[in-house]
Amino acid sequence: MTLRASGIRRLGVACVLALAAGAPAVAQRGAGKPEPIPSALEAMADAEREFAHRATVVGWKQAFLEYFSESAIGYDGEEVGLAKEQIRANPDPPKGHQLLWEPRYGDVARSGELGYLTGPSRNILPSRNNGQPRHGVYASVWKRERDGTFRVLVDLGVTTPRAATFAEGFTRAPAANRFTGDLSDRTPPLGVADSVLNSDLRTSAVQAYRGRLAPGVRFHRPLAMPVLGEAAVLRFLATQPRYDQADSRFAESAQSGDLGYTWGTWSRRLPPARGRAGAPASAPPSARQGQSTTVPQGQAGTARQGQSTTVPQGQGNTARQGQGGGAARVQSGFYTRVWVRDRSGQWKVVLDVLN
Repeated sequence: MTLRASGIRRLGVACVLALAAGAPAVAQRGAGKPEPIPSALEAMADAEREFAHRATVVGWKQAFLEYFSESAIGYDGEEVGLAKEQIRANPDPPKGHQLLWEPRYGDVARSGELGYLTGPSRNILPSRNNGQPRHGVYASVWKRERDGTFRVLVDLGVTTPRAATFAEGFTRAPAANRFTGDLSDRTPPLGVADSVLNSDLRTSAVQAYRGRLAPGVRFHRPLAMPVLGEAAVLRFLATQPRYDQADSRFAESAQSGDLGYTWGTWSRRLPPARGRAGAPASAPPSARQGQSTTVPQGQAGTARQGQSTTVPQGQGNTARQGQGGGAARVQSGFYTRVWVRDRSGQWKVVLDVLN
């Protein structure tokens, strides 16, 4: 799985405690007005901060069990299962292993029961690399349960080459153009939007996402810095190969119909890697392959470690087809997308994570 533990989701304890003590709830955007923070989003971010602090008290494995929903899913290699079962099946983390993180960006549905959060994370093990942290970014989908508390449904994390930067405090994603109408039989379902995007990915990643990206969109990819904004995402996608397969497996939208999430599987072929002398290089190691966003793998334990709890990290699962010098590399894994619906009724991707 690739829980946040994989790249280490959260920042330091000092940051967590500072936020709990009343750090600014909204980050300023230049001279512009900050996006107002709905009470449901404040409650969700507070739950995340409590989760992060709890991990420093009882350890991140126990904290994950406490803050994950019973229905939370985790990607474990090529399998999907209940995240809490995956977490329980993993060995306890080594002594002194810390996952530190904090929420810095996200949004919630107008109906207030479904939303997402993301932020920087650190994975620290004193016996590894002189205790130097592994940096990452995490992303999580939260849902309000019947008792009114928020719990994690999906938890994803990717390792980054260095610490990712976020605006000071907490920033709400742009919401000015959000859908506020009534749902009807003519309103396109989220699952259909996800399936159509996946179908177009088999031809061209750029063309598939063009016109389907929401303001403030974020792409999280293993071993890379987050890609932010529509223009940067389209430039990034222009460098990526088309997908051989992308299949929707699940979709859920909020009662208000303005926010939802999907997940599914993907695969694509890469050209043979070449070594310095022209010989094919071995397939690159993935950062905690087979770890997924909601459940820690091995000792990863969580997507917040820079790995996504239910999906392989790094470059996804990478296999070589054929034998000999020109063998093609095949990457596969899971994707998780958060979508928002604009005023016209169209679904747009606001967060896209590959594992």
